[in-house]
Amino acid sequence: MLLYTTIFFTLIKKDMTLFKKNLLKGIINTIIWVSALLLVYGYVYPQLGMTKKFGAIFITGAITSCCIFEIWKTTAGFISDLKNTQVTLYPLTLPLPSWLYFIQLACSYAIKSMAFGIIILPLGKLILWHEIHFTNFSVHKFLLMFIIINIFGGFLSLFISSITNDMETMRKVWMRILLPLWFLGGSSFPWFAVYKFSPTVAYLFLLNPVTFASEGIRAATIGQKDYLSFWICLAVLWATSLLFGFIAIKIFKRRLNFI
Repeated sequence: MLLYTTIFFTLIKKDMTLFKKNLLKGIINTIIWVSALLLVYGYVYPQLGMTKKFGAIFITGAITSCCIFEIWKTTAGFISDLKNTQVTLYPLTLPLPSWLYFIQLACSYAIKSMAFGIIILPLGKLILWHEIHFTNFSVHKFLLMFIIINIFGGFLSLFISSITNDMETMRKVWMRILLPLWFLGGSSFPWFAVYKFSPTVAYLFLLNPVTFASEGIRAATIGQKDYLSFWICLAVLWATSLLFGFIAIKIFKRRLNFI
């Protein structure tokens, strides 16, 4: 067990060493796209009659969006390597269970995603200022939800990689799976707004785990009122993370023909 733990964290350290080379570029990219959208959603849209609360709704949803958007880049790199050098499969030659290696990949993804996502909330406060209030902000709930959202993203990325064979398939997966999950997952609207429109449709939206990520981070940041239960969101994200991880590892074992 000590050997497994040592190898596990050594692989994560290796991933972080490589990640540091592109960290600044990723932070700049995050600042640019979040700032641009916040200026529009926070100051332009209210002039068209949209509620001023939309800025706060969007900035919390942007944390989930950031995690989902990273899946494309991570999966594209993984699939490209499998088709060429297969460097990512080298750790499978180490004395480490294959399932633990894939968990390590999901954890590395979560850490990378958190490095970008953690700047979104303070950036939103800086840009929107009086439009965002943290009177109901819960530090421990935010950290719990922030961590599980990114772990969920890591295992979702693993699952997407397991069902993707090439970049053409990746484009189809993005359009048919990831984009609908993100767009209908409440990143730019609260679940109760859908419920007001149609309770039936709203309950169908609960089949989308991204909905619980968006609602959970809002409950932790803005307050529990008008959002799904924080603890239910947390439980659903843990359960779906385990489910995506289990399915992905099973597929990879069959696809890559290892034990």
